[in-house]
Amino acid sequence: IQFCNKMAQGFRVFVWDPALIICQIIALLSVFYISLGMFTLLVDIICGYAPTLDQLFSYHEFEGRVDGWFFIASHLLSNMACSFGMWWIVGKAKQCLDFAVTTTAVHWLICLVYVGFPLSLSWWIVNILGLGLMTIFGEYLCMRSEMALIPLSSS
Repeated sequence: IQFCNKMAQGFRVFVWDPALIICQIIALLSVFYISLGMFTLLVDIICGYAPTLDQLFSYHEFEGRVDGWFFIASHLLSNMACSFGMWWIVGKAKQCLDFAVTTTAVHWLICLVYVGFPLSLSWWIVNILGLGLMTIFGEYLCMRSEMALIPLSSS
């Protein structure tokens, strides 16, 4: 009976649930930082560096070094991994931009607190490009799931 009452209220009932949204943001941030840590650790192993927090949060890692390209790649790959997380955790294409901007904004705030205002143009380009990749790829994955065929027969 409760199911029928929900269906009578409307086909797509949207209930604003702040606890769910906060949990989804925390889960996406976890996916972002775990993947960023793993990709950065891989760069450290390849280049023979000791892992530091500067590699995750400092804009100085992108500047003037050949291996800076590896750190740029690790940031972009973590954005791609986060779009897979968005597909799995959020699952709705029209919410991908909101969650991608929130994830990126939290990362920017953490970087701001950790090292100060980023003065590197390459840092801004990488983060804006990563935001675009995360949004577009996340929306693409979610739309593919949303447009999947729904079986109508039970046979």
